Amino acid sequence: MLKIKKILNLENKKLFIRYILISLFSYSVVFLGLFLLVDILNWSETISFLIVYGFTYVYLYLVQLKFLFKTKHNISKLLRFYFSVLCFYLIANLLFNLGLKLNIHYLVSSIFSIVILMPFRLIVSKLFVFKN
Repeated sequence: MLKIKKILNLENKKLFIRYILISLFSYSVVFLGLFLLVDILNWSETISFLIVYGFTYVYLYLVQLKFLFKTKHNISKLLRFYFSVLCFYLIANLLFNLGLKLNIHYLVSSIFSIVILMPFRLIVSKLFVFKN
């Protein structure tokens, strides 16, 4: 019971709210980038997904480091971040392409991968990547 109270404490609520705000901004960039590359420039959905998410993950490291977890950069955190990104990047690509194979619109497929992976990314970031 004490662990549940600790998880639900005010600090974690604030962290969660900041995470949601950062995520909303990041995914807005993702959707705009996908729309631009796919619908305006007629690039492949898969290539566009790889490029846009790659850019977003670099941005997320900096924002999560400074504004979400309020910690300092070190090589260990960077390596853990890139390891977690690689894992989530692969899973997100699998989910995205599964959606495409099921004839789901590429933006809906992207939302699907976001909704599934978002809570897991926060947990991994807090407990593994940016831990002090």
